[in-house]
Amino acid sequence: MNSENEILTKLATRTISYFKDELQLNIDDKFEISEIDKITYLDISTLISLSNGMSGTVGMSVSNELAYSMVEGFIFGEIDREELEELSSENVAETLNITLGNILKELDVVKRGMTIDISTPYTMHNSVSITKKKNGTMLLCIIKSNDQTVMLSYFV
Repeated sequence: MNSENEILTKLATRTISYFKDELQLNIDDKFEISEIDKITYLDISTLISLSNGMSGTVGMSVSNELAYSMVEGFIFGEIDREELEELSSENVAETLNITLGNILKELDVVKRGMTIDISTPYTMHNSVSITKKKNGTMLLCIIKSNDQTVMLSYFV
């Protein structure tokens, strides 16, 4: 398995576990990774760049509704809409940051001694599209949660 597929496979597996075990959300165990030419992200998307031993960008994208459910998994009691929206963006960024950080040590290239640095998460709002660079790689992984979708991506 190449590094790009390995990182998305491990990230998807960890994301599913996190959504089920920590957030108590109903999420499908099945996922597929496909090579694509263009990604159109959902409402809230976070990107983290990899550098040093591996280059590329990893992304997580969810709808506003799923982001709200993610926050509500941590909040006890009522929360106003403005605070919910602010925490939703932070939560998606932190979810990707933690899950990505946790799986990096499991990658074959890291086990062989390579160091991979990750950037600070960058969050985008609204639907944004990114097109594959010439001679680049763009992978997409879709995970379903009830009627919602989690998109994981990797591109160089």
